[in-house]
Amino acid sequence: MTIAIGAVGFAVNFIALAWSPAASLRFLSPFHYYAPGDALAEGDVLWPQLGILVGTGVLGMLLAHVLLQRRDLAP
Repeated sequence: MTIAIGAVGFAVNFIALAWSPAASLRFLSPFHYYAPGDALAEGDVLWPQLGILVGTGVLGMLLAHVLLQRRDLAP
């Protein structure tokens, strides 16, 4: 599932960069928020983008924790 989300996110970002009618979909991709070149150009950490990436990761871990608590692993 992680690989699929990464591949789809990369494809959405790539298509949104290459095709202007799809540019409004770029915010759906995690690759839109990860821009190390912008951080180097600004000379500082881009806090909003970092917050979105960390928040998404924490939300994913919390969701995984909830789902795994409900899972029955007994034979």
